[in-house]
Amino acid sequence: MTKPVSLLTRPSALAVAVTAAIGAAPALANSNHYTELDQVLVTESRTAPDTDIVIGEEALEKRQANDVADIFAGNPEVTVGGSAPAAQKIYVRGVEDTLLNVSVDGATQGGQLFHHQGRLLIDPELLKQVEVSAGAGEATNGPGALGGAIRFVTRDPSDLLRPGQRLGATVKSGYYSNTDGFKASASVYGHLTDDWSALATLSRTDLGEYEDGDGNTQPYTGTELNTGFAKVVGQLTDEQKLSLSYERSRDQAFRSTKAHMLENTPINQDLQRETITGKYGFSPNNSDLVDAELTLYRTASTLDQYEGKWGDIYASAESQGGDLRNKSRLGANTLTYGVDYRHDKGVLYQPKYSLTDTDKGRVTGVYLQDHFQVTDRLLLSAGARYDWYQLDEARSGRSYSESGFSPNLGFSLDVTDELNLHGGWARAFRGTQVKEIYLLEFENAPDRKEETADNYELGVTYRSGGLHLTAEAFVTHIDDIVGRNDNRQLGNLGDLRNKGFTAGIGYDWTRVSAGLSYSQSRPEFEGQPLSDWNMGIGTSQGDLWVASLDFYPVESVDLGWTGRFSERLTTVADGFSEKPGYGVHDIHARWRPLAGDQLTLALSINNLFDKQYLDHATFADPDDVTAGLPEAGRDIRVSASYRF
Repeated sequence: MTKPVSLLTRPSALAVAVTAAIGAAPALANSNHYTELDQVLVTESRTAPDTDIVIGEEALEKRQANDVADIFAGNPEVTVGGSAPAAQKIYVRGVEDTLLNVSVDGATQGGQLFHHQGRLLIDPELLKQVEVSAGAGEATNGPGALGGAIRFVTRDPSDLLRPGQRLGATVKSGYYSNTDGFKASASVYGHLTDDWSALATLSRTDLGEYEDGDGNTQPYTGTELNTGFAKVVGQLTDEQKLSLSYERSRDQAFRSTKAHMLENTPINQDLQRETITGKYGFSPNNSDLVDAELTLYRTASTLDQYEGKWGDIYASAESQGGDLRNKSRLGANTLTYGVDYRHDKGVLYQPKYSLTDTDKGRVTGVYLQDHFQVTDRLLLSAGARYDWYQLDEARSGRSYSESGFSPNLGFSLDVTDELNLHGGWARAFRGTQVKEIYLLEFENAPDRKEETADNYELGVTYRSGGLHLTAEAFVTHIDDIVGRNDNRQLGNLGDLRNKGFTAGIGYDWTRVSAGLSYSQSRPEFEGQPLSDWNMGIGTSQGDLWVASLDFYPVESVDLGWTGRFSERLTTVADGFSEKPGYGVHDIHARWRPLAGDQLTLALSINNLFDKQYLDHATFADPDDVTAGLPEAGRDIRVSASYRF
């Protein structure tokens, strides 16, 4: 689908936003651009044409981002629940990331370890940008992207080197008042030769138990995250480029067995992720037919729990695969086509019971995506992929196989130089794949069948001078969603229906930019609003507003404020309580006292007024024993970084 912008909504919400006279992330006039939410910044650097949201390193640095929640804090269409870093789960339009394709530098993060934990362990310090494609989209999003795709892109050495610089280094240290925690990192980067460059980063984050807005310490929420990252990039010839990267993250802590719930048995846990990625690009200087890229990867995640109720438990999820694609320009058509393959393996080992459960799965796909520039003002897109799924389940001895098409259609029309209309439809198909690792002891139902999603979108953007407006509506149907049934099997439970809209208004002055963005989604499962017990599927949330104001009084100083306001959720599933609304304010400041960017001093205060609240994306069953974790109270963060 062709999606030139990042915000969606109904006309009434847009009217409210216009009346408010402050705006959100800018809208764009054609599909070769994206919106950077926290900065009102337009740029052409992105990796997928249907990207809805892009969050750049500038926004991450302003917030002193330390976890997944910090990464997405400036965008109302993406919410993160779980409070403690190890428990954080990502929701796009209320749909959990287990229904999306999540990747780091093209390496698919295919495994879900435990439904009480988040499934992504990543240090924002490594990131160049984060891209989100909301809803089923283009064929290049990969297999099984029922709810869309999230792509984390790490930095290259060239992103850190100043113009003309051969060798550099950055050291950074920060303090977090709420957890009495610290973070320290060091990076070295530079040219090995004229054609080869390298980057190495080591970081450590040590956070104690946090306090909520009422001053209560939330036990067993500390984090000790150690990350190592290395990347080598080589220009083999003028037409060939090679990059190799390695990342390893490890979080060890004594935390609750069910990390996203309150007051349950704490045990020692060890969570790790390791990703190795290689990319090779070949782009002949005088050819419009060849612009090829090969990506190969292996990623493995483990979650080990010690001396718990069921003794020691060792869980591992491993994915390895590749993607070979080429881009050809034929007149007004730009074709992207290729083949991708992924092999997954999940293992659950329980020594106390001498039990080992294993799933092995694979998916192979072929895809073609075309962008056809019909006129200077009209762009059409059409594409499809065909995927073959195979799963071998050791517990039952059964094998499952499915195959199917995932087509899409889209358009982008520049009605005038300022006004753009865009929309489209996409279908995504997902067959049987490796289960959540802690559920490997559950068999798949013998009659389990594939899941399918249809996503419809229609939007408008307007840009004139410093003014940016955008609005978009969507409808998503996901049929035959898989989960645990009454027979203690994984089978097709029913259908999800989701609809909503987001909108934004923004304005840029010379030294000031302001923004207001809005998002609404109404996910329902079998006619009932999603609840927090629909783990692995999603949850219902109140309408969300994000406002921002940035001020640059002089070149060396920037100041900013972000407000995140959630309306009360009143439409809830039977037996569940309403979710109260809340408003949270964050401020930040940066100062570069020396010439250039050598020294940067930063201050940010999250939850400025020490608000006591639960994020709507956080599990919050009314039962006191399993109630969710409230968010952290006021957190004053200070940091200093020096670039050599």
